[in-house]
Amino acid sequence: MNDQTDQKDVPMGFAQLYYTSCEHGLSGYAGYQFNAATPGVDPRVLREVERFTVYEPPRSCPAERVDDHPVNLCYSPDVGGVPVLSRVVSSGDDPSGRPGNYFAHSLVAAGPKESGPLPAELWEADFWAEAPVEGPGPAELSELSETEVGPGPLDRERTDAWMRRWPPEVVARLLLAADDAVDGARPLVLVADSASVAHWVAALTHLLSPERARMLSFATYCANPDEAFVHVVGVPPGSDTALWKGRFTVHDPESGSVDGLPEPGTRAWAVADRLARLGTCRAAELWRRARPYASGREGPLADWRPVLAAAALLDECAPCARDLRAVREWLPEAVGWLAQDDAAALVHRILDADAASFAGVADARDGAAGGPSGGPAGGTVSGPADGALVGAVDGSATRPYRGASGGMFAGSARGVPGRRREGVSAGAVPGGPSNGVRPWSGIPVEPVDPADTADTAGTPGTTGAAGAEGTAGTAGAAEPADTSLDHEALAGLQRVAHRLGGATGVVERLERVMVRRSLDDIAAGRPAPPVAPMRSDSVRGAARDRVAALLDGRRGEVCPDRAVELLRWARAGGLAPPAASLERYGGDVIAPLLSDSRLPDPAIRTLMAAHPGMRRGAAAGLAELPRDRLAALAAGPAGALFADDRDGSSALLRELRLLGTDNRTDLPGLLSYVVSVRREGRTAEAPGLAEHDVDEDLLAGVWGPDHDARAVLLTLRVLRPGILVAPDVGGWVAEAVTSPPEEGRERAWRELVDEVSRHWLRTRLPESGRRVVVEWSRVRPALVALRAAGDDRGPDRLGAVYESVRDTHPVVEEVTRRLVVRMLLGWRRCASLAEALRDCPAEVFEAYCDAVSLRLAEERPDTATAALVYLTARHEALTGHGRSRYLDASVLSIAVAGWRRRHVARMRRQLPRESGGGFDEWAQRLRGPRGHGFFGLGPWTCGRRS
Repeated sequence: MNDQTDQKDVPMGFAQLYYTSCEHGLSGYAGYQFNAATPGVDPRVLREVERFTVYEPPRSCPAERVDDHPVNLCYSPDVGGVPVLSRVVSSGDDPSGRPGNYFAHSLVAAGPKESGPLPAELWEADFWAEAPVEGPGPAELSELSETEVGPGPLDRERTDAWMRRWPPEVVARLLLAADDAVDGARPLVLVADSASVAHWVAALTHLLSPERARMLSFATYCANPDEAFVHVVGVPPGSDTALWKGRFTVHDPESGSVDGLPEPGTRAWAVADRLARLGTCRAAELWRRARPYASGREGPLADWRPVLAAAALLDECAPCARDLRAVREWLPEAVGWLAQDDAAALVHRILDADAASFAGVADARDGAAGGPSGGPAGGTVSGPADGALVGAVDGSATRPYRGASGGMFAGSARGVPGRRREGVSAGAVPGGPSNGVRPWSGIPVEPVDPADTADTAGTPGTTGAAGAEGTAGTAGAAEPADTSLDHEALAGLQRVAHRLGGATGVVERLERVMVRRSLDDIAAGRPAPPVAPMRSDSVRGAARDRVAALLDGRRGEVCPDRAVELLRWARAGGLAPPAASLERYGGDVIAPLLSDSRLPDPAIRTLMAAHPGMRRGAAAGLAELPRDRLAALAAGPAGALFADDRDGSSALLRELRLLGTDNRTDLPGLLSYVVSVRREGRTAEAPGLAEHDVDEDLLAGVWGPDHDARAVLLTLRVLRPGILVAPDVGGWVAEAVTSPPEEGRERAWRELVDEVSRHWLRTRLPESGRRVVVEWSRVRPALVALRAAGDDRGPDRLGAVYESVRDTHPVVEEVTRRLVVRMLLGWRRCASLAEALRDCPAEVFEAYCDAVSLRLAEERPDTATAALVYLTARHEALTGHGRSRYLDASVLSIAVAGWRRRHVARMRRQLPRESGGGFDEWAQRLRGPRGHGFFGLGPWTCGRRS
């Protein structure tokens, strides 16, 4: 034993130690010492045993009455690292005559013991020595084998009879106090004689698990509990316990009260109460049956609650609800160490109780309805548990219809525009069973074994859970009969079943129950329950078909808020509904609701955001509306549901929303985006979409009914090769090409014609448009040459311009005339201008005169142009020409006659000095005498006043 770490070479017996005050012992001198010992015990253990076995007789008992002194049977699993059991008795005077001597006989185990008698059972066993070894010299003691040590006199039959003298609640509370003390809570002090304390300790260790029992340290007697470092300690009756109540749990078993004992926790109490009612004999059988289901990490009684419940659940035919709850909460963790067959059997047992509970509910409802047929409707259900699926099974109890926004079920298609569902009768109940009989789930239910419907309260004489387990503070309260599973419990069992696999049949059975219960609860207006992806192929297929049938309306219309929960549950369960069902629901239910609602219901928004197939169906349904109504709908909240859609099926709605809500700050970008939307829609074969990517209706929607050359130019830059263009787009372009632009916008027209000349769309223009393009291509070089020549050589180039524009399209003639006039207005040489005006066509001359008249009629007239025209009209090139007189009389004279004096003076300053005199005479003749001198300013002298 000197090497505590090497246990395999140590014999599995018990070393013996005698300790007392004697003259001859192991120390070699008289006094308290080890009188005899088994060789090889570690000195550290010897020192700890010496302190552990200190004995002081009670003060209330005279020292000479040794036989009346209590016996201390004390045990600790860790005395110097090894378990030690000692029996200490008072032995009167020591050899020197001093009173208070004691004799301790200790057994030292080689290591933790897992078999053999429990320490408390060895009370008053035959092998205990009563006196030390006499004689000189150290004495060696032999080891005691397990056969020599046990079993002891305090066996389970004796302790069972002992504990039944007290109420089960007292036993259970004491058991919990001792169990808590093992985990560091306050030690338990029992006020009783040492024999009673020994019986109590033996009974408590018989009720505890074997491992826990060997961890419980105790002392059947101690004069001062503060000096006994054990979990349970006994003190003689009549002791003053007032000082100990703050540090210990003090209890007098003879009081019959539980006052002063700590309040138990629910889980720990369930175990302690069950053990106390079973008794020490049957508790051993319970621990034996629970052993296969333990993880090995269980400690206090509370940890054993689900393990013992599992043992009871598998071995008993009438489980209680508390056992079922404990096991199903424990199974998700326990499946990691349980045998597969055991875990599967537990799940089946829980499902059996659940089915029996639902069968009881169905039977009670059938009785209230007048018989098992299900009520006046005479409908039958598919199994005993079907009655709990969707409300009552008769049509009279069907839930009332509420509106589509947040109601229980949506109205059928009769109240909104749309198509009638296939397979739905005219009298179908909205949202529920189509004939008032069948529930939403429609999945066959397994028949319930009649044995499963037995009373869950247990029967006398069995170890049934309810019969063996009471409630805190009572001695056998009635057990609740409801063993049905809620969705959270089913979800936990599903995780267990998935870890077990499908070989045991648990997965299919459990998931069938989950699907049935989930669909019925969703139909009843409750939220979608939690569920993991289904793994049973048969259940998954049946559930997917059922979801599809609900969306198809074969069991009545499903309102949007129920559809949200249904699809949320289906997605969590890995049950992807067929795309056709989603599209059909979107077209038959969502589209009519959107068409009749200004503000979509939140449930509709949720469905549209989460399910592209539903958006496709709704878009297809809305596409059947008249175009103006659909455009108004697309521009509102309903259209916003499709705004961010990337599915081409909603292209029409997105196009109309873009056209109806765009701020028109980037019209080419708008047109390009709409074209891309149309192309997406064409790929997806979107309903209601235009035949072409670009047509005249789209161009009118973007640019408005009246378009100019600039709009057409920007449109042509958007139309890349490959875009499907309608035939009427060519006429739309040709309209701008063949129409004269507004004054000042000739540049945009010229850019448009140039763009058309090199655009791939030019071949699709009508004849008039192509003619303009061709003719302008001939006129344009002459105009470029005229601009390059300037007013020095301009007159020589004008002839080529006039020749090129002869017999061209009127718009070409008009634009050319405007450009020639604009260039003539920029000339500043009188000779060139006079020559050009003399030889130009009448239309050009008239246009030039009109342009000059506009400049001279402004509030601030162009006096420079007036001076130029004045000189040009008097140039020798126009001398005697009728156009000279026209310029003077019909252009200059009319304008200057109405000018202010400062404008006339400014025109005078624009003329050469040699022309000043003639201008003065012309102006005076034109305006008449107006005061003294020129315009009332006195005589004119070289432009200065004298």
